[in-house]
Amino acid sequence: MGYFKKNFILSVVILLDLVITILCFVLGILMYNSNSKSIVQNNAYVDITGMISNIGFGLHFGKSVESYYGMDKELSDTVNESDNIDAMYVVRDSKILFSTDNEEVPRDVLIAAVHNNIKHDNNLYCVHALTDDSNVITKSDISEEMEEWKHYYNSLFLISLLGFILSSALMCLIWKLSKNKKKGYYLTIAALILFILFISSFVGYSAYKEYNSTISGLEKSVLNAIANDLDSIHSLGVKDSNISGVDDYLKRFSDNINEIEDIVPEGNGYRIITSSDYMRRVTVDYFLQTFLFLAFSAMILAEFQIFMTETGIKGLEEDSNVGA
Repeated sequence: MGYFKKNFILSVVILLDLVITILCFVLGILMYNSNSKSIVQNNAYVDITGMISNIGFGLHFGKSVESYYGMDKELSDTVNESDNIDAMYVVRDSKILFSTDNEEVPRDVLIAAVHNNIKHDNNLYCVHALTDDSNVITKSDISEEMEEWKHYYNSLFLISLLGFILSSALMCLIWKLSKNKKKGYYLTIAALILFILFISSFVGYSAYKEYNSTISGLEKSVLNAIANDLDSIHSLGVKDSNISGVDDYLKRFSDNINEIEDIVPEGNGYRIITSSDYMRRVTVDYFLQTFLFLAFSAMILAEFQIFMTETGIKGLEEDSNVGA
């Protein structure tokens, strides 16, 4: 402690290093969480696409959601067949019309808009559009996903901590070896800037890499859903030549899952075309988030530099002159 009291300027720079490291760590967690929840929501939507199609067809003749015959069976069958969904709720005007369990749904979930997802304990509630005036909410147990999240958090924490320790040690070494403290100060700031560039770039890239790696899993879920739906139709004795509306069915996936641009026939199955435009926007979004963090860090450093220019550097100049 006495060392840092004696070297106040160095202490403040290291404190800035710590603050920026913590902010970058938090940013990485937020980016990773947002992506992970989005993937869970997409997988849930894949599993309920057939159900939404059936209900939409049934309501096409003017029925209301409340009077839809067999809604309970549709919901329970979908939950039973899905590996990603544990419960479902049909909601209109923030009120539950149908549900597969009797558990209470949090108020913020009931009033959430379409495409939103909200985490409560180990469950993730995802809101999907059912009709023009009603939504279907899926509840997924994300305990396994949360274990993966913890692993990522721990890895990011260790890397951030190691980066902070190494950058701080480097700044202490620079400060100790600098006979001219003013020059030493600028060198420590340069070391801090290099560390900020490294840690922010690492966080942005690692979060994007994790997100990108989940796309193949999403595509696999969609192809499995399509294959299962076709098998169900074939089991009824319907031949492929008698099946109509396939294009509209496939379009439901591409219209509601941003990562998918199109699904086209290939051999005996189908091939998913990833949306290059959306993935490009995701890349730009990651870049912008990283850039905004860098801009925020630059603002902190600029404020600190103004403070140093008005007070601290003068003291450093005097110390350097005395030492000379």
